Amino acid sequence: MDKKILKSLNTWLSNDLISESTYKNILDYENNLNPTQKSKVAKAITLIGSLFLLSGLLGTLPLIWDNLTYWAQLLLLVVITFFLIYSARYSEQFEDKNIFIFKSSERVSSVLYLISTFSLGSVIIFSLNFINAAPNFNISEDIQILILSVTILIYSIYLYTRTHQTFQHISLFYSSIFFLGSVGNIIFSNIEPWAGGLFLISVGLIWGLYTLNEVLGPSWLGYFLSTTTISIGSIILMDNLFGNNDLLQIIILILGSVLFVWASIQLSEQVIFYIGGLGLVINLPRLITELLPDNIWPPLILFLVGGVLVAVGLYLNSIRENIKK
Repeated sequence: MDKKILKSLNTWLSNDLISESTYKNILDYENNLNPTQKSKVAKAITLIGSLFLLSGLLGTLPLIWDNLTYWAQLLLLVVITFFLIYSARYSEQFEDKNIFIFKSSERVSSVLYLISTFSLGSVIIFSLNFINAAPNFNISEDIQILILSVTILIYSIYLYTRTHQTFQHISLFYSSIFFLGSVGNIIFSNIEPWAGGLFLISVGLIWGLYTLNEVLGPSWLGYFLSTTTISIGSIILMDNLFGNNDLLQIIILILGSVLFVWASIQLSEQVIFYIGGLGLVINLPRLITELLPDNIWPPLILFLVGGVLVAVGLYLNSIRENIKK
């Protein structure tokens, strides 16, 4: 049983938040949920066999690939894709549904579905090239990319709505960017570089709002994808608009990091705090160096600011504890 869960249960029991019978029922449930010794052995054998199978496939495929005709290569990719989808669906029947032998919350099927997404993309690419090779067929590159992005997006939406797993969330996010980017490339063929940054900021904001409204989950992943995309988009946007003004860029990045930290407190999401804190750690020294170049003050100023913030945080925490008492 997970030590954190056991510790929480003991704390709740000692504070009369749960009854003795409830405590025992939860203990029995958690103990039965853990994989048995036979299950661990069976899964270990399966995983080791899978590793040998994968290594053998990766070693053999390059040797036979060049000797296959194009349609045979396409057929092989189709077979591999269907095999991955079938394996993923079958693996969903595992009793503990863990990807690894002992403790893990991710599912085997989630990884297999992710690999099948790449495999499906390869099938689409090969199919489009096969069609283009036929006489009287000439699909432009932009349309080919659009067909590929639409197919991958539909497949990613289906998998996410079916599984709600971490890897399917990631796949849905990047396939959405791929699709929107392919559409934008057709509509706005001569788009300015700064618009790419604005596009990423918009996608990040929309993803964050959907995560906030609990449409997407897990929330930490939705916020991580949102904040990192907004950060990258902001850097691209400012680099193109204010390329000659480093000071202004640094100030805006610091304000954005402060906004992330504030949002993390409001939403109680650590991942947003980490992104904002990392931005402050990177950009505050840059700001001080920009204002005081070739000076010994920057490290000292950071030290003093850090000390003041720690003191304020401890003081506020002591006030909160006193109010509780």
